[in-house]
Amino acid sequence: MRSLAALAKTASTSRVLNLNAVDHAALRASDKLHTPFFQDTRLNHSIITKHRPRPDEVEFFDTSVAVATKIIFPLDGADLRLGGRSIFVNQIGYLNAMQEFLGKDTIELDQDLQILDLLDHLPSLDPFLVKEELKRNSYFPSDDYFAITPYDAMRLEKFAYGEIRSLVTLAVSGGQTYGASASTELVKKMSNAILATNADHRLAPLQATLGLEGEQFQRGIFSWKGFLYYKWQLAETQSEMTRVTKQMLQMKIRSRIDAATQKRITDVKVVIRDRVHESLKRVRQIMSLYDEGLAGLTKDGNAGEFRNFLLEAPNLFIELGHAMGVISHIVSYWQHQFKPTQTEIVNVEEFLDLLKEFELGLAPRDYEWE
Repeated sequence: MRSLAALAKTASTSRVLNLNAVDHAALRASDKLHTPFFQDTRLNHSIITKHRPRPDEVEFFDTSVAVATKIIFPLDGADLRLGGRSIFVNQIGYLNAMQEFLGKDTIELDQDLQILDLLDHLPSLDPFLVKEELKRNSYFPSDDYFAITPYDAMRLEKFAYGEIRSLVTLAVSGGQTYGASASTELVKKMSNAILATNADHRLAPLQATLGLEGEQFQRGIFSWKGFLYYKWQLAETQSEMTRVTKQMLQMKIRSRIDAATQKRITDVKVVIRDRVHESLKRVRQIMSLYDEGLAGLTKDGNAGEFRNFLLEAPNLFIELGHAMGVISHIVSYWQHQFKPTQTEIVNVEEFLDLLKEFELGLAPRDYEWE
């Protein structure tokens, strides 16, 4: 019971999609067009998480699953302390469980099941990645469903303030001179507005600077928030990924194994190391496009270049989100399995299966842009 309430408060954006937290009544009553995330009402009030199956949950699946997609149906959406019922996407008997719980057949649930399948194949639930993946498959839920969790918003705020201070200062100054405290307060207000679910009147000076109208501006701010999020995530994860890779390469097998198995383990370790380096290199290349566009505006006054980058940026979220999702998963799973000082492993088969999973997750992908 306590864990479900805590999940809503402290879960990371990449791990949870909290549809229950959306004010559906206010959204339906608003003037803007409302498209629900799911057609089924109970699904549309669920909490979806990326979940590492516990030992007693492994039997729910026909095959080994490192990270599962878990649908949680709160017993009372207003009081999560009461707990809820959960179903894993593609667990044994998944379709029957969904039909029984929701009281609908697979034909009625067809669109919702397709969306759940798309979510299940994503490495994380980052809103930027989810939104673009759904868009590529012709699903367009309202933007209110794509918010950063309060936990990540709090941690991201300080990073965002330093990252965008120069541009916000440029936008709000308008040739005027502010005192240090007044300027700081203006930057804070606009930084918070950028991280909010939807752009509002506080960003009017920034909208004028970028020369974007209506929906274009909303998309631009969403893209900007996405790059801020991934840049922050990279800053938090990069050094830890380096440590994990180093520990992985140095990990020794305590028991005796044959030469072929030892070679297989060594080869997979090297492949993982090389693919991690390539993934991080590509992530930094994409990030450099953002940095160059922002610098062009703040240093050279080239608003058009940065504006165009923001409008085209969503295409990069699929590649960026997959790379960061896999890297984040490797770090979190390794930290869960091994102590920082651990140098040996006992179960060779489990270790090799883990390495194979990492190798597969890091495999090169083809990205087709619209």
